[in-house]
Amino acid sequence: MSVHYLRRVVGLLVFLGAIAGVAPLMAQTGGLAGKAIAKDGTPLVGYTILIERQDIRGEYHVKTNKKGEYIHVGLPIGSYKVSLKTPEGRVLWYFTAHVGLGDPTKLDFDLAKEEAIAKANQEKQIEENPELKKKMEEQAKEQKEFTSLKQIFDEGNSLYAQNKFPEAAAMFEKAVPLAKDKNLPIVLAKLGDTYHKARQFDKSAENYEKAIALKADDATYHNGLGNAYAEMGKISEAAAEFKKAAELDPGQASRYYFNYGAIMYNTGKMDEAGEAFKKALEIDPSFADAYFLQAQTLMGKVSYDNSGNVVPAEGQIEALQKYLELAPNGANAAAAQQLLQTLQGKVETQYTKAKKKKG
Repeated sequence: MSVHYLRRVVGLLVFLGAIAGVAPLMAQTGGLAGKAIAKDGTPLVGYTILIERQDIRGEYHVKTNKKGEYIHVGLPIGSYKVSLKTPEGRVLWYFTAHVGLGDPTKLDFDLAKEEAIAKANQEKQIEENPELKKKMEEQAKEQKEFTSLKQIFDEGNSLYAQNKFPEAAAMFEKAVPLAKDKNLPIVLAKLGDTYHKARQFDKSAENYEKAIALKADDATYHNGLGNAYAEMGKISEAAAEFKKAAELDPGQASRYYFNYGAIMYNTGKMDEAGEAFKKALEIDPSFADAYFLQAQTLMGKVSYDNSGNVVPAEGQIEALQKYLELAPNGANAAAAQQLLQTLQGKVETQYTKAKKKKG
């Protein structure tokens, strides 16, 4: 055997040995390839395909091209979770897939198809489970009723905003039978408020009473009922509701004490009114109208000295000055100015006969 031939044989054996050594290494990997398609059939461009190995920790990424296609080769053989993510990072869909030897495993994200399959599977599960089917039917019914409730309630609010209070009340009446659980007292209270605006105070009180029966700890319901009672002349009942509202919601109690004070003032109970306004101002020192009415409640305590000078009640001048400081252009500004001048002036205590004019 010639030396030249021997070298050729040895070289061939070395080459085959090298191939034999490399082939197993190359054969241990595979890949994934596919296409991402939106529900409307258009390709999802620039979306991320996140490939997460499940048996051993490993994570790989690839983006879809202009045709919505992707490919990732050189993946170790094993099980993977493959997710389709938006450019913002939100996961739209995911699959579990096994990557085998050789050519890439095909894995498409067809969102319309997958959604249809998921819906069909869900419907199948519901049909096979009577209890689940009943529950789903109840949920669908509740959702339909809630949608109707919202439409009616929104329409009522629209009419309310246009000051069409009788029409708004009629719409909220339609909402009452559809309202359930926590929505029912809300609808009833809105109906009470609307009837108050429509000056149907008996119906206003009736609906606030129903709302309170369902949710007794809502201060606004008690305040609304107090306003209705006040208009109906039920003074003691109104006062009790305003006081209850103040107890339930200390943060808003200044407004409720003011309402209570106004009721007492209008019925001539000045001491009670003054105490209520005082409490309102302790909570909210910037409540201008409370200062004005507080000064008014003290008019019965104004006196005069021997020279006919007016002696204001304690704190009366300060209350008027504070009102004018806070609301110089307020609705009661002119009256406050006039009262202040009167309290700081002098009255005639003796009758002076008018002099006759010379002819």
